[in-house]
Amino acid sequence: MTRRKRAARRPTAVGIILCLVCGVLLAVASFVIEAHGGLHGLPSWAQLYEWFGVPLDGPDADMLAQGDATVTVFDVGQGDSVLIGCEGAYCLIDAGTPDAADSLVAALHAAGVRRLDYLVMTHPHADHIGGMAAVLQGLVVDTLLLPDLSATESTAQLEEVLGQAELAGVDTVTAETGQEYALGSGRLTVLLAGLPGAAAEDLNNASLCLRFTLGQFAFLDTGDAEEPEEEALAARWGAGVRCTLFKAGHHGSSTSNSDALLALARPQAAAVSCGLDNDYGHPHAEVLDRFAAYGIEVFRTDEQGTLTFSAAADGSWQLLEKTAESEELAPAA
Repeated sequence: MTRRKRAARRPTAVGIILCLVCGVLLAVASFVIEAHGGLHGLPSWAQLYEWFGVPLDGPDADMLAQGDATVTVFDVGQGDSVLIGCEGAYCLIDAGTPDAADSLVAALHAAGVRRLDYLVMTHPHADHIGGMAAVLQGLVVDTLLLPDLSATESTAQLEEVLGQAELAGVDTVTAETGQEYALGSGRLTVLLAGLPGAAAEDLNNASLCLRFTLGQFAFLDTGDAEEPEEEALAARWGAGVRCTLFKAGHHGSSTSNSDALLALARPQAAAVSCGLDNDYGHPHAEVLDRFAAYGIEVFRTDEQGTLTFSAAADGSWQLLEKTAESEELAPAA
């Protein structure tokens, strides 16, 4: 018995109209929530994400308004993603793992961040660019700052990021050592654009090393730079790597966070971005011991979740927490 194939159903005029109407209604609802969410009984994005079970762990708009600047180290599992905010201007350094892409974008939206002045790729490993295409799709990005990719073997993930940036018309810049960018009243400096030739052999040592400064406050992010690049960074800048807050290199690995760097950087605190019970054993015990020897206070995303620090131009800082009952902001104990 021969079965006849069913003819594919063509969309009817009514179906097309319904799709258009639904699209318009969703756009209007999105605008209303963006403009008035949290007021007059209307839910905010954060509330909606909670109701629909979207896992969120991040700051809200009130937290990002604290102090003169904020630094948020997102919990993206065994990966990196750091948001620097200053006077309504934002820079996102890296975008975590592919698994964290949706929750990262949702967390940025819930915090009221819809536009990034800069999106920075320290180096094209999956745990740093996994959510970057999603960020480029979900937010307006003015500038994408890249390491030198000329000698880097391309991957489907990297091509997706670059393709999405081109599609969105984002200004793409290859970073160079010594470049400076304004972020609010603060300044973002490319201290080192990777070790020469490292991209062909060891992408970790091709990491962009960045320093954000605002008055007496400084934040240092070295991506996954390992000891050879850290030594080059220290040799070039000396005390110019001094910082208040340090994003621990390479998720707290013993291949990074060297004495050569720490002796000059002298951070008051280090934020370790790593996954709970990760296979690498990050952060390594010897690194934690090294931090303790230098009197560096340690904060960890695997134990504490997303970390948001407020900072003042006088160099003072605090870790912010939001109480579940009152949603009031308070410094962490």
